[in-house]
Amino acid sequence: MFQNFFNSENPVFRFTGRVLDILVLSVMWVVCSLPIVTIGPASAALYYSCVKCLRYKEGGAYRSFLSAFKLNLKPGIGVTVVLLVLAVVLDAGYVFFTMAAGTGEQLWGILRITYLVVLLLPMAVLTCAFPLLSRFACTVGGVLSTSLRLTFRHLPRLIAAAAVNTVCIFVTLKGWYYGLMLLVPALDALALSYLLEPVFRRYTPEEENADGGERPWYLR
Repeated sequence: MFQNFFNSENPVFRFTGRVLDILVLSVMWVVCSLPIVTIGPASAALYYSCVKCLRYKEGGAYRSFLSAFKLNLKPGIGVTVVLLVLAVVLDAGYVFFTMAAGTGEQLWGILRITYLVVLLLPMAVLTCAFPLLSRFACTVGGVLSTSLRLTFRHLPRLIAAAAVNTVCIFVTLKGWYYGLMLLVPALDALALSYLLEPVFRRYTPEEENADGGERPWYLR
């Protein structure tokens, strides 16, 4: 009985191991994101390691995170800087509409709500960008242009992903003092994978789809 309990294949051990991986990967993401401009490569590494090691059960989650972070560091910083500038511009627009809505005129209130809905489009591009970077070799311009094209080609799926990402970011920022930062980032990456992986598979090079030999982990 005790032998079975301490078996690494025991469901309890598997569950606690999975929770530990979620905690550690989330902490690694937080630490690697502290310089702000590295949020992009950290997010790409988190998505890559969560999908590969937690969803598809490959080994070496922490090693995968670090290798993906190093690999995507340079283009990831470039994408992050561009998206941060865009975020500042969009935030200025939100502040403007909020101040205008404060005048009490109904039209400005409607425009403010409309602006918030429209913000889901750039959020969808952002949500797609770093997972895309984690899977395919792209330049900064390639990541942004491809993310934009994928957003419009798969609009309902990408809008849903943007909504999930927005909720997770909001919950994490509002509930950081409850320790949600230790769970939500990795859970967010896993949730996004169910929306984004079917899209990425459609654009996987044909030679990687060929039968024969062991299939890549993301095609199993």
